[in-house]
Amino acid sequence: MDGANKIIDQAQEILSRKPIDGYEVYFNQSSHFDIESKDGKIETLQTDQYLGMAFRILNHQRMGFSYTTLSNPFPSAPQNFSGELDRRIEDAIRSAEATSPDPCFDFAPELKASLPELPIFDEALEGISEKIKIEKAKDLEASAKAVDPERIKKVRKASYQEVLSKTTLVNSNGLRYSYNHSLASASVTAVAEESGESEMAWDFDASHFFNDLDVEKVGRSAGRRALERLGGKRIPTGVYPVLIRNHVASEFLSLLAHSFFADQVQKGKSPLRGKQGERFFSPLLTIVDDGLYSKGIATAPFDGEGMPSQRTPLVTQGDLTHYLYDRYWANRENLFSPGSRAGSTGNSRRHGIKSPPGVGISNFFIEPGDLVLPKLMEDFLHGVVVEEVMGLHTVDPISGDFSLGCSGDWIDRGQKVHPVKSIAIAGNLFELFRGVIGVGDDLRFFGAVGAPSLLIKELFISGN
Repeated sequence: MDGANKIIDQAQEILSRKPIDGYEVYFNQSSHFDIESKDGKIETLQTDQYLGMAFRILNHQRMGFSYTTLSNPFPSAPQNFSGELDRRIEDAIRSAEATSPDPCFDFAPELKASLPELPIFDEALEGISEKIKIEKAKDLEASAKAVDPERIKKVRKASYQEVLSKTTLVNSNGLRYSYNHSLASASVTAVAEESGESEMAWDFDASHFFNDLDVEKVGRSAGRRALERLGGKRIPTGVYPVLIRNHVASEFLSLLAHSFFADQVQKGKSPLRGKQGERFFSPLLTIVDDGLYSKGIATAPFDGEGMPSQRTPLVTQGDLTHYLYDRYWANRENLFSPGSRAGSTGNSRRHGIKSPPGVGISNFFIEPGDLVLPKLMEDFLHGVVVEEVMGLHTVDPISGDFSLGCSGDWIDRGQKVHPVKSIAIAGNLFELFRGVIGVGDDLRFFGAVGAPSLLIKELFISGN
């Protein structure tokens, strides 16, 4: 039996002696490795080990929470953590006493079927030498500079990162399940300079498997995009068709995610409340949350409270079909909405060890269309391709209204003419997704959110 299981067993033994109705133990053990290259030399090399446990206690319909982090948990000599675990469990019991009873609290049932084996762990990653990983970071930096050594003057934060983790969830209903997860990523920012003008661009790649990372492609992309931003001009103020590139479309989509959360819907904070079955978005849009998506970084066999992950269609050809639930908010809907048969969609998410789980996305994305980028642009008489937006944090998540600085390219008769900068786009988030008239085939994920390029019928652009 390994050290992690011994600690979990210690916790369960303590919990079994407490006068409580139920419990849940969440255990996460991870290692982190970060490298940053600058001017062909290693600027940063850092490794970290982390182990944490979180407890949820259910007693008289009251839920309590506590957590602990353990240092050097697996020394050569056996170590007993019973004292620390007992203190944290007592903290959870006391926190439950301070809350109000709520019949909607419960824990996930024991799994009745085996969960799928998912391609989310690179067994070879830990055995790959540090030297090879250092070369990845150096190649990333060199690839960005090689695009144009005369104009790519600087490369910032050419970094390689990896995380190896093991997650275990145990509860008093008999649930006990573990899975391993790995993620390797590379990112770089290139700076292009010409005639006193300076422009930056960033790109990245991430995969569960080390050998799938293409650092040269990432470096070339960042360098090329920085060069393409040079020589930007302003354009006349007006209403134009707009092509939003996939990375920007993903940023807009991430703002939409909260509107699908059952807690936001039930609290009246989502414009999607009461809209199930209605055409709320463009008929060209299908939006999905898929915790089993093979290449997604948020892919896992179960969610933050032990419910099996699943694929949930949220919008089908523009029609709102579903919301995202954890167990609590599904129970609450069923309690207060007679006839409701809501159930968890496997969307309980933990954002670290220090807070209890809540409703969240897994791999949240717009399904791709079949239009290549030139096809999306060919019907433009005049229009703008948006490559970057600034100030997304200012978007009102309830009303959806926005006014954002942006940059991109001016399109004339389907062809890029020149870069544009110092402009702003204004509109409404929900109207933007209703106004989609073309969907690209270039789905790409940025974190747990993915989108293809989207052609928008029109947006107001403030320029000259």
